[in-house]
Amino acid sequence: MPNKVFVLDAEGKSLLPTLPARARILLKRGKAKVESIYPFTIRLLHVIDNPVGSFGVGIDDGSRHVGVAIVNDVTNEALFVGEIELRQDVKRLMKQRAQYRRSRRSRNLRHREPRFNNRVGSRLPPSIRSRKESIIRFIRDMQKRVRITHATVEEVSFNHYTHRWGRQFSLVEVGKIFLREQLDKLGLSVEPIEGWMTANWREFTNTHKSHGNDAVVILGKQKRIELPEVYYMILPRRSRIWEGNPTKKHVERFGFRHWDIVKATRARKTVVGCVRSLKEKQLALRTPKDFNFLVSYSKSRLVWRPNSLVYLPVT
Repeated sequence: MPNKVFVLDAEGKSLLPTLPARARILLKRGKAKVESIYPFTIRLLHVIDNPVGSFGVGIDDGSRHVGVAIVNDVTNEALFVGEIELRQDVKRLMKQRAQYRRSRRSRNLRHREPRFNNRVGSRLPPSIRSRKESIIRFIRDMQKRVRITHATVEEVSFNHYTHRWGRQFSLVEVGKIFLREQLDKLGLSVEPIEGWMTANWREFTNTHKSHGNDAVVILGKQKRIELPEVYYMILPRRSRIWEGNPTKKHVERFGFRHWDIVKATRARKTVVGCVRSLKEKQLALRTPKDFNFLVSYSKSRLVWRPNSLVYLPVT
């Protein structure tokens, strides 16, 4: 099934997605303009009084990858299927920062006094918080495009009787509770699904196993939902910029910036990726298959400059 085009009106209200052919006609006639390339979104130049549409989001939660899907409640069409690449360096960076602070105290330099009660009332480690907040960032971004009313989340059962730490130290469940609380704050009704149910529904519908497809399956349950042509890899872009980063030699070079989505050609192979680093003679791109794809500036073309999340199509 071809990917639908997300549509907004002149005031930014989300409308029902449309077919690519219809979107091309609106753009050609000057009735709409391009809002974003990935995922493709257009904005009408007039206001729609009563927008309609109801959509659900499926979340196949994991520690490294999170499958996400958005399905139309009426037509049972999968409008968006993708996979969020979660950060794996938060724990290491937190430990490194603590070591820097300890070393400054031992050298009797200007330093902050040690704190031992800075997590009172919260048992959620920063690494888990970062992963769950990446999911919330995605949902908030998609709520700008479609009206999401409910969420289905795959739960992971934890056997407390075989672990001596007890319930309060189950980081898996603590993270799930935090995710449900954040979904409630977004006004979504949450339906939990267990992992064995996902496996049975995937086998029943004969769906290929992937994190994004599992997110579709938990929304459709025993219904066969047609998947879109384009599968997306989603990279949560860092919002905090490290000023004075010694490894960053260029902020902008030949019109390219960090996190720009670029279409590049190397050895007769065309790829779409986002800029990882700006080297003297080459670009280093993050692509769905290679996170360090080197290509020359002359064979690269800027496609889109995202503001928040980075959506890369997987071919």
